[in-house]
Amino acid sequence: MDTPELMANKSTARAWARAQVRAATSEPEGDWASSLREVWGIVREHGGFLGVSATSSPVPILMAFVPILGEPDPMCMLSDATKAGWRIAVGRGTNRTSTLQVVAIDPAAIGGGRWHRDQCEPDAWGMAVPRDRVPASSADVAAVVVPGMAFDRTGHRLGRGAGVYDRFLATLPPTALRVGLVPSNRLVDRLPVDPHDVPMHVVATEREVLRLAPPTAAGCGTMPMSH
Repeated sequence: MDTPELMANKSTARAWARAQVRAATSEPEGDWASSLREVWGIVREHGGFLGVSATSSPVPILMAFVPILGEPDPMCMLSDATKAGWRIAVGRGTNRTSTLQVVAIDPAAIGGGRWHRDQCEPDAWGMAVPRDRVPASSADVAAVVVPGMAFDRTGHRLGRGAGVYDRFLATLPPTALRVGLVPSNRLVDRLPVDPHDVPMHVVATEREVLRLAPPTAAGCGTMPMSH
């Protein structure tokens, strides 16, 4: 599937990934449940390693995304984080050149286990963002969950070409856990990589969860991770 010709450069890799999105059939609801539970366990473990919890000040943030076509829905993780007392957030583009803004959202935005898109508005990139939101500090992000056109087994991500997430991820503290979600048909052995690309610590599909290089906790060494 991921031949050298297909993955020779990002343009050909994106064309391949778009073809995979078009060809994919809808996954039955719930296929992601086991993987998302496992990822939330890793996030919670990471929070404990950092010494942050729902009683910390400030309360830690799990940042994710409102999914579009071809992207997994991180709803289960956000619901679990809310139940555990964490704040939840998404990214908001204020314009097409600025870095994504972290905005904490009201848990009501995912009330009943669904995104209330009628309570959302488009940001500068046309992505849905809940209207009921407050700016938050990226320094409070304990973990971020991001989508991608494709990921590889070393943790690298193929975005849509605008560099939105790469610019944002570079601003997070080194202790923030970076998680990528991608359907298994778009997980490849190796992607083309640029120097500015920011790799993930964890990559999950509906079939498996890969624990890769751990984030660095300043003054604490590194969080132990295993396959």
